[in-house]
Amino acid sequence: MIRPHEDTSTTSGGLISRIKRRQLLRIGFLAGTLLAVAEISGLVVPFYTVIKIVGLGVKIPAGAKADVLAKFQGSNDAPILFSEGKFFLLHAPGGIVAAYRKCTHLGCSVPWNAAEDQFHCPCHGSLYDKHTAVVKGGPAPRPLDLFHISEQGGVLIVDTNPLTAIQRKRNEWDAGDLEVTA
Repeated sequence: MIRPHEDTSTTSGGLISRIKRRQLLRIGFLAGTLLAVAEISGLVVPFYTVIKIVGLGVKIPAGAKADVLAKFQGSNDAPILFSEGKFFLLHAPGGIVAAYRKCTHLGCSVPWNAAEDQFHCPCHGSLYDKHTAVVKGGPAPRPLDLFHISEQGGVLIVDTNPLTAIQRKRNEWDAGDLEVTA
C-alpha cells in the first residue's frame, strides 16, 4: 500500500517548507500565464489608441507673413525649413511658396545646402533653385512640388496634403503657381 509522502526533512516551519511541489508548479504556471497575457496586452493595446496627425497631410500655420518676409530679408532669401510638415518656405519672385522636400527623381528628402546656395539632393545629386525650386541640374525630371498656401488674418497656412500638391510639368517658373504675393 502506498501512503502519501510527508516531508519530514524541513522542520523550520517557513513558507517554503509549507509549499508542496504541486502547489509550486501551479504558482509557476499561473505566473507564466499572467506574464504572457501582460505581454500580449502590451502589444495589442497601442493599436486601439487614436494617433493624432500632426505633420504631413494637415494644414500647418507657418507664421505671420510680415515675419516670414523679414526672415527672408535678414538671411539673403535662405529657405525656411518646417520639418513637421516636410516643406520649405521660399521667397519666390513676387511672393511666397511652400516647396515639398521630396525629390521628384526618386523621393529622397532634399536638404538646403547653404554653402552651395541651392537645394542639393544627397541621393543622386539633383540641384534645385532656392527661389523657385526649379531643377538646375541632375536627374530630376521636374521641379519640386508646391503645397497650397493661403493667408488668413496675416498668418500663412500651408496645406501639406501631398495628394493635392501642385506638380509642375515644365522646368521653369510660372507666376501662376504663386498663391501668396509679397
